[in-house]
Amino acid sequence: MDPAISKLNNVDHATLQVVAEYGSKWGDTRMTCLVLTSEMRSLQGSYPMLFQLTPESENPLPIALMGFEQGENLFVSEAGWSTRTIPLMMQKGPFLIASERDQTAQEQSVIAIDENHPKLVQEGGEALFLEHGGYSPYLEKVINILERIEASHSHTLAFAHALNEKNLVTGIDLKVNDAAGKPHVLSGFFGIDEDRVAALGGDELGELHAQGHLAPLFMILASQAQLTRLLTMKHA
Repeated sequence: MDPAISKLNNVDHATLQVVAEYGSKWGDTRMTCLVLTSEMRSLQGSYPMLFQLTPESENPLPIALMGFEQGENLFVSEAGWSTRTIPLMMQKGPFLIASERDQTAQEQSVIAIDENHPKLVQEGGEALFLEHGGYSPYLEKVINILERIEASHSHTLAFAHALNEKNLVTGIDLKVNDAAGKPHVLSGFFGIDEDRVAALGGDELGELHAQGHLAPLFMILASQAQLTRLLTMKHA
């Protein structure tokens, strides 16, 4: 179902609730999701991180690989999410930050909601608003997640641009064997070229460090060890 985005408000959405659990029936079976530079340190021990082009991006953006085919998330089962650390883009559920123009034609950020998201229910979930219209504790938590996403989004785009500009990101194919041992090749992903990173001069490394790009670069490289773990999860 296509998204139906609208500005969140305590009139139209007064009785709306959100399922705070994770599962296939709640729209969590995604193969990849965008990751932000601010969370890479905590994610690199659980997820292999690669790069992928999106319709909205000029450069390949960093993503967490969670499965090997569309509609597969190996971290999600009927019991919920299997790791303690969950990417922020998955934590935010049906919410997002949108922009609108105020009365002076200035753009301002607002909280929006996808009214077609499977996690939206009329009962059995977390309330968004209190009885008299204030934010519920659950919605306050979501707003904090959205603020963290918004705070790191620009730096993540700048990180992707800097790596692409220095030709440090290159196309890769992932070779995966299915349960029967038959090989498959997954295309459309990009990884960091370690040889090109090793060839960087001191000035270039210093520039990346000054811009806050060096640490996330090495976090992505370190996360490649999780590919083997993800394959083991697939064949478990």
